[in-house]
Amino acid sequence: MTELRVERLDEKHVRISGLTAMLAVMLRETPEILELRDGPDASARLFPDPTATDDKINKEWQQMVTPELRHLFVSAAETVTRDLTVLTGSKGDPEVYEVTFPVEHLSAWMSALNQARLILAEVHKIDEEDMERRDFDPQNQKHLAVVRIQLLGYLLHLFVELENSNESTDRV
Repeated sequence: MTELRVERLDEKHVRISGLTAMLAVMLRETPEILELRDGPDASARLFPDPTATDDKINKEWQQMVTPELRHLFVSAAETVTRDLTVLTGSKGDPEVYEVTFPVEHLSAWMSALNQARLILAEVHKIDEEDMERRDFDPQNQKHLAVVRIQLLGYLLHLFVELENSNESTDRV
């Protein structure tokens, strides 16, 4: 049994390893999910109004902040898409996949994974009850979206742990 891992290989590289074929496919589909960012539901979630009561502030916010935020989101997605082109079978076991990317791309990965989670939740109308389900129907798109959200969330968690361990190491 392989273990999904995120590790710093050296000063310049991070590797995600231990990906099963299904997890590798899910990661490869992340750029397609990110392309849904401009749909009405996903857009409202990614670019929310800052206030529920002041239309003037909301309009100014949407005009001033949203374009730059969108640019940052698109840039993160492009970085991850390029990095995923080297997702391959591992040398020790071709049934297990891995991807290595520059450490300076870590924040782009974190942004893209979080975006994809939010987009999937909005597109599939996933709520807290859905996230806590214990039954799974592989034919149900909503159930598959929940699995993707959980996987991406776990990877995001591993990235945060990696960042925190680097910070504690850097402070010593």
